[in-house]
Amino acid sequence: MEIKSVTILQETDQAGLFISGSAAGRNVLYTCEELERQEKNKCCRFSVYDNHEDAESKDIEEGRGFPLQNYLDAACVTDTEEIRLKSVDGFESIVTELKSKRYYFPKLREGMSEGREPREAFISFYKNGIPVKYYPHPTIMFGQQGLDDKNKDYFSKGIRMLVAGSQEQGFWVRGNGLRCNRYFSLGSFFELNRAEAGTIYWMELKYADGSHQKAPAIRLTRSFWEEQAECAPEYMDQLRAVDHAGETIGNVTDAIWLFLLDETYKRIGYYDGTTVSEDFAGIVAGELEPIVSRCEKRVPQTTVKDSDFYIRIRRQGQELATWYYSFAELQSAYGDVASEEEYCYYNHNMNNGRGGQRKVTAHGWLLLNLLEFLPQIPDREEIENGSVLFQIFTNDNYKEKIVLSADELSAYRFILAYEQDQRTQTGAEPGDTSLWEDAERRFVPIRGTTPFRVYCGKESANPSVYKNVAGMQVELLF
Repeated sequence: MEIKSVTILQETDQAGLFISGSAAGRNVLYTCEELERQEKNKCCRFSVYDNHEDAESKDIEEGRGFPLQNYLDAACVTDTEEIRLKSVDGFESIVTELKSKRYYFPKLREGMSEGREPREAFISFYKNGIPVKYYPHPTIMFGQQGLDDKNKDYFSKGIRMLVAGSQEQGFWVRGNGLRCNRYFSLGSFFELNRAEAGTIYWMELKYADGSHQKAPAIRLTRSFWEEQAECAPEYMDQLRAVDHAGETIGNVTDAIWLFLLDETYKRIGYYDGTTVSEDFAGIVAGELEPIVSRCEKRVPQTTVKDSDFYIRIRRQGQELATWYYSFAELQSAYGDVASEEEYCYYNHNMNNGRGGQRKVTAHGWLLLNLLEFLPQIPDREEIENGSVLFQIFTNDNYKEKIVLSADELSAYRFILAYEQDQRTQTGAEPGDTSLWEDAERRFVPIRGTTPFRVYCGKESANPSVYKNVAGMQVELLF
């Protein structure tokens, strides 16, 4: 049904939790006010184990809320083995094997499995009788698969995004006016504009048959295209919205609103104050040109025995090749493509648990650059359009189950770092090499069980830092 008119309503809300994903029959949005009104009558205890970087902890926590299944049922999630979570502070986690059996071990501290009880994933608004951090955004809690299962890795505080199954495509921003093409998922809809993260605008849509619909929306201003889409200044007056056939919908000259269509919230509509469209594919900055890698192929010569880092390439589950690199070979054979990158992210452990900003300047090699030297890797266009996935592997197996779309390699500048300058706003954190205001950078080698860390430009320490990096795996889907 054709939309005849659009009215931007005065009221706004804060997004409490947005549930989406390929396994969801319908996407569901809860405002913070709706979360506060939900009944939270069930209490449930969890044994919580962590042993990350030799800092072991065993604890018992009591949550109050209800089973995660309540939310999955509301979104008509029929079958999923994986959920992806994002918190209001930028923390991200991926929980695989969602259907596996998990337990509460009341004698975890004693190392005994006696008295174990089955546990399903739980949405908690209170921890040990006290409102959780970031209330009313809940904490999600999981049982242990065994006494040695480090289930604290999966606990996410203040979740605002839950994706069941794989991410759904929202829209793209492409063109020769950008540093790189960007592909934004539907799940991150209310996180897109960092300046207004979590803000819900409301629109009233009037259809040709006289019916009305109230639709949630976000606003994207000029700063979004400049700072987040990284559009070059000379192309800021060449932004245009297009439909799925590539036809121009309208020119982007001021703020635009994107809104969720119909009751399933599975499609995105476009409105720029004049033009409205239910067939919105993305934004073109300048002209659409195929992105072709122009670098010559350059493969490493290091053997497995002498390697410090590897890249494994697979297609549809079958290994095509594994390439091995020594630190010395990276410096000698790839020194001409070494890079210096700066990252700033929030670390909730800093400042005695109060949190703060950490800034890292890293020397190393952008992972995308290393990939493009390899003969099995497709052109940049295919890397960025959702056809390629990747994983980072570390010696401690931390985050090994996190699979990301390869367009993030360019969007967030993933770097294999061998030395760094590190500073924090407090100026008194372990590992700091410089003060926050220092003009001079003081680089020190990466210390760990490998010579490398991987950094990327995300908001929070959890998705931004991979320590003790051993290798990466690339999966070609087609």
